[in-house]
Amino acid sequence: MSSANAVVGRNVGGLRIERKMSASELARKAGISKATVLSIELGKANPTVDTLQALATALGVTITDLLTDATSGVATTVRRMADAEWHPLGTLRIRPLGTMYGADLVYVFVAIISEEGYSDDGHEANAVESLYVLSGTILAGPTADPVTLHAGDYIRFTADGPHMYRAEDGTAEALLVISRAQIPDVGRLTAVEEM
Repeated sequence: MSSANAVVGRNVGGLRIERKMSASELARKAGISKATVLSIELGKANPTVDTLQALATALGVTITDLLTDATSGVATTVRRMADAEWHPLGTLRIRPLGTMYGADLVYVFVAIISEEGYSDDGHEANAVESLYVLSGTILAGPTADPVTLHAGDYIRFTADGPHMYRAEDGTAEALLVISRAQIPDVGRLTAVEEM
């Protein structure tokens, strides 16, 4: 997937979700197929200028809005434990970390991260990963600009480009949340794994 196609896909998907439109509704308004809309949102299509114009009109934006990488340089959010703000919610105290919108597939994991670490070349457009460090120190985020995180720190970043996780000393534990616009080919959890 080219970076330009990823940008267009992220923008079309984000604007569609922001406007609370289904892919079918956007396709109808733009006069294109639902499969084309989904392929564009996944960054797999190379849309023509006419298709971009039809999508822009249906979304109420300009073609430039679809082509501009609004996340460039700000695709990562870091929340430090030292700056935590706790809020009352009934008898609870809560610390907001982030909000996800849309009907994406969301995985929630507890991850044990080693010094060897983990890296990925990137997922489809609109994929987002969030990591909350439970223990240890972790270097995490986009490979070009990873962030050192300690227990209680949080990071969220777009994951359509190269990204990584690595424990700084020994192993570390984290809550990992992955939001994907498509189901990756990883198989299904068995009944034993689901427990």
